[in-house]
Amino acid sequence: MSTRPKALVTAYGELAQRVYPDHVRAQLEGFADAQYNDLGRRFTETELLARVGEVEACLTTWGAPQFTPEVIAGAPRLKIIAHAAGTVKSFVSPAVFEQGIVVTNAAGVIARYVGEMALLLTLASLRGLPQYDRALKQEQAWAVQTSRPPDTLRGKRVGLIGFGLTGREFASLLAPFGVDLVYYDPHVDPRAVAAYGGRPASLEEVLTSCQVISVHAASLPSTRRLLNAERLRMIQDGAVLVNTARGALVDLEALVEELRSGRFSAALDVFDPDEPLPACHPLRDLPNVILTPHVAGPVPTRYWEMGKKAVDNVRTVLSGKTPSDAITPQQFETMA
Repeated sequence: MSTRPKALVTAYGELAQRVYPDHVRAQLEGFADAQYNDLGRRFTETELLARVGEVEACLTTWGAPQFTPEVIAGAPRLKIIAHAAGTVKSFVSPAVFEQGIVVTNAAGVIARYVGEMALLLTLASLRGLPQYDRALKQEQAWAVQTSRPPDTLRGKRVGLIGFGLTGREFASLLAPFGVDLVYYDPHVDPRAVAAYGGRPASLEEVLTSCQVISVHAASLPSTRRLLNAERLRMIQDGAVLVNTARGALVDLEALVEELRSGRFSAALDVFDPDEPLPACHPLRDLPNVILTPHVAGPVPTRYWEMGKKAVDNVRTVLSGKTPSDAITPQQFETMA
């Protein structure tokens, strides 16, 4: 009988193959006896409960089953839930923390790609890329007219709303452009981010003084409609607003009205209340908007990095250590 620790991978189907492909599974199986979900669907609570009795580690991803108090009570040996994705709020119960079970996610991995997407949307907006693309395809002419002259990111004042993992990744990518970086985040110690070359600012200063504004805050009751009609009116003419965070941070109706005026442009990956964006939504007809369908996170060919992060965290916990990115109960309470 094996004395190695037991691990349960709850992911299923094609997603499981992308997040936990063979080379990631081999790493897990190098130190644990792994069991996989072969049902082709999410475990029910009863099915999960039947499998966790001897398990010391559960590895999850999007579509994770519910770790209810009943499941936790039936998993006396469970030491870690390692989530190969972002938020764990939708499937982890407070009972997990009450039992001292370590919870981790792959937010750091995801942040790299969100930062990359924020840079892409910023550059595409400033240079008028979508308008050039549409005009050439429709008119087959070089004399393309854009709503405003193409511009550069170099030397711009860039304001970040939220300076967590994704904001910091974006900030690190801005270094070669010599931007004047300011950020608004009342929860961040300015000393912790001095290495990024930015400085703290009020939300009003970010909105009124920045040519590029990128949203990276968490979606919480306190941040819902943070960018309301009054604050959107503060954005200066010619600016670019980028949102790769959550749609609920922006009053979408008020944003549409501002964009219809043509004062500034926007690049949006997220929407609220409807996602995907309805086919008849007025944003689809505005020339000064770039729209993408919530794809700022890792591309499918790199999902395995999230799985590897989960495996690494499991190895750390089973060796008697605590991962540096373990989620605290306090972080869980404020997690989107």
